[in-house]
Amino acid sequence: MEKIIVLGIGNQLMMDDGVGIYIVEELAKHDHTTNIEYLIGESDIDYCLDQIEGATFVIILDAVCAGKQPGEITIYPISELHQHQPLNLSPHNMHLFQVLYQLKERVKGYLIGVEPYKIEFHIGLSQPMNEIWNGVILLVKREIGFIINENNGLGTQ
Repeated sequence: MEKIIVLGIGNQLMMDDGVGIYIVEELAKHDHTTNIEYLIGESDIDYCLDQIEGATFVIILDAVCAGKQPGEITIYPISELHQHQPLNLSPHNMHLFQVLYQLKERVKGYLIGVEPYKIEFHIGLSQPMNEIWNGVILLVKREIGFIINENNGLGTQ
């Protein structure tokens, strides 16, 4: 059976930078699929890499400034992240993406970037993000389902 990891990264002390963590927490409450493991990596890159080590497929959720409206998502194949360095990806996450690019032959996956509204010191999501939160969760959940179903016959049990 394929081991799929959905990994939320970011910083909960920086408002919407923690969006990936908050989404993983929400998805983990309601999804009991046996081959999907929901993990919170925050900004601990060594922990993230250790958890990814045994995975065959990884979906990373993070805040990504791609010039879209707050809550909109952008999907990047891990194998192509090196082409998107001009994106405003946080420096602590760039190391993770570079290492994953080096592992692209063994670990397949995607980054789902959620456009933040505001990143500054404050615990919790911004008010605009909170207002659209349920829609963001549904959108990300749907995209995860599409990604899993379309890639190498990854099925859920």
